[in-house]
Parts: sequence; C-alpha cells; structure tokens
Amino acid sequence: MRHQKPPMGHAKIVLKAAIVLFCKPNHKKMNAIKRPFPALFYTLLVVCVSVALTTCKTNNKTQSLNQPDIQSLKGKKLGLPAALPPFNPEKDIPEAPDYAKAACWVSLPPADTGTLLPVDVFWVYPTVLSDSTTYLMDIRDPVLRQKAEWTLVEQASIFDKQANIYAPFYRQNNVKINPVMLTEARPIFELGQQDLIAAFDYFMQHFNKGERPIILAAHSQGSVRVVELSKAGKLLSGSPELSAKLIAAYVIGYSITPADLKANPLIKISEQATETGCFITYNTVSDEKGKENQAPTVRPESFVANPLTWKTDTTFAPASLNIEAVFFRHDDPAHPVRYPHFASAQKMGNALVIKDIANIRELAATSPTFPEGVYHMYDYAIFYENLRKNVSERISAYENK
Repeated sequence: MRHQKPPMGHAKIVLKAAIVLFCKPNHKKMNAIKRPFPALFYTLLVVCVSVALTTCKTNNKTQSLNQPDIQSLKGKKLGLPAALPPFNPEKDIPEAPDYAKAACWVSLPPADTGTLLPVDVFWVYPTVLSDSTTYLMDIRDPVLRQKAEWTLVEQASIFDKQANIYAPFYRQNNVKINPVMLTEARPIFELGQQDLIAAFDYFMQHFNKGERPIILAAHSQGSVRVVELSKAGKLLSGSPELSAKLIAAYVIGYSITPADLKANPLIKISEQATETGCFITYNTVSDEKGKENQAPTVRPESFVANPLTWKTDTTFAPASLNIEAVFFRHDDPAHPVRYPHFASAQKMGNALVIKDIANIRELAATSPTFPEGVYHMYDYAIFYENLRKNVSERISAYENK
C-alpha cells in the first residue's frame, strides 16, 4: 500500500546491514575492510543494492499475494450460507487503493480549510458486495461505488452540517464471507484492514493533521472492522494521547464484549448521552422470541446502548422518546419518509428490542442474511433523529471539556 510502511524484507535487512557496515562515516573501519577485500566489498554492496531494489519494485497486489496465509486459502470454497467459487489469489484480489487519489474516497470535504467544520468523521461503510462470485470489492466497480455512496445518504447523513465526512473506498469482503471473516477467511478480511489503516493514516497526515477532534462511525461490516482495528491499537486506540482526540465511535450493527475491552483497555463503552472518548453499539430486533439468536451480528455478553436514553441498562424507553425515524427512498432522497415516535426500545439479552412500531412495513426483510424481525438494515433509520441529536450533544460535551 502506498502510504503503509511495509515490513522490512530480508533483502532490505541485508541492504541496511551493508549500509551500516560500509557506508557509515567511519573511515578507519571502511579502510580496514576495503584494503584486504576491495573486490569483495564492491561485489557485496552491488548485490545488496540489486536485490533490495528488485524487492522494492513489488507492487501492492504482489504484496497482498505474499501476505501470510493468503496462499493457504487457494482453491478453497469459502462463504456461508452458500460458498463462493474456489478462491484464487491471483484473480480474486483487486488492486489496493491509492488514497492520494480522490477517486479512492467515497467522500472528501472541500479542500478549502476555511469552509471546514471543527469536527471530522471517519466513516466506514457497511457491506455492499453480495454477489455469488466475488470475494473482495473492486473499488473501481461503478455499481458497488454507488452502493457505498448511498450509505452517505441513509446513514452517514446524521453527521451532515455537524462534521466533515471522510470516507474511503476499501476492499471489503462479500457478505457470504462475513460469517467466517474473523476465522477461516481472516487473511481475506485483513486485506480490507490494510486499506483502512492506509486510509486513516493518509487522512491523519493530509486532512486532519491533528487539528480537529474525530468521530469514528460505521455500520455492519464497517463496524466489525473499526472494532477489530481498535482492539489492535489502530485508528485512535493506540495511545491515551490518540484516544483523547476521539469524540465517540458509533460502531452500530455489531457487538462489543468484555473480551474486546480486555484486548485493549483504551476502548470504553458509552453509558450516557454526553460521554466522550467512548464506543456506542447496538443491534435492533423485534420482540419475537428467539430473534436475537437469528441476528448474526449479536454476540454473547454484548454491551447495548439504548439510543432513546443512551444508557446501557434494561430500562424500557417509550416511543415518545423516539424523536423521529427517517427512511430514505432511492427515487427521491431529498424527501425521506419521517415518523415521529416510531418505536419504543429496550435492552433485552444482548440486543435492542423495539416494540410499538408505527409502520412495520418500513422494516421489510430485504436480505436473507437478516430475516424478518432482525432490523439490522434499519439500525440508523429507526433512531435517525436521536442519533443526529446525540452527535451534537457529544460534540458540545467534547468542546466544553
């Protein structure tokens, strides 16, 4: 990846050793070596440079092919409930994004810093790839690009006029890989993680520059990725100094457990509306018995934030606290359908259960991955105006600290 420092290979190690040995300004040492072995000195140096230069010419795709374990998946049929064709690293890994190019970003605010808002959002879109043949999103695919862009309308628009939205395209995995992306297909999943690390590094160096606080936001697969990167100390969870830049992380449509907090103590769960430097997550389901078990993004011992109260307890929140649900239409996105007091909400088990629904037809099951009564696709829509208000509350709380 262009902006990600690759691991030092054997050739670079040899070159570094040669430079230290032969090229440091210790003339006595160099003369002592060169006098007995002048031919050996130049031969070794030339060989080291040649090998290292050859190694450095490796392109992004070849680096991906050489990733540990990626070749071990060659020929395997991966995916659930239906497997994709046998995985072929040479064919199934698209070229990595170059985040110096605007085309590799779903959203980039104007370059004029005078028009920027005082807060940045780094948005990681949910799964948009769901065909029966493709393992990883090719960010040049126009249909997939449009799907990623649509998430800016129906989800990330909660940040409109409140923050600058930066959203990278990345090589996300197919929805059929999601059930095994943290296990058998982890090497495939990690390609997208490499992209997000590179994108966030570029965002920090060239756009944010440490000048503004940051909100991390995502849904579904995007939330999985933000949580996994944060557990590994990436993004803003690598040090207390970096964590201090975090207003909040909205990792909705996935689960955070005590084991995740143990993996990185810098991750903390939000327990009130104005808390900052924290993570917010929930998974919406109906009150029908067993629906939690049908929700693939719900994990045992999950923390659940109720977006009607922003608490993690089991207190019932009536529909009167639901400011407004907002459902966008593709044919007229400028005029979404709005429902004040759309539904009540309560943490039950490991999920967020809604009842007293104003119009159940808005919650149609549109994906076999999320059956009827599992409202994953509407995690943002059901609580849209509560989310918008909460973004404002947390920004204000951060600014007033």
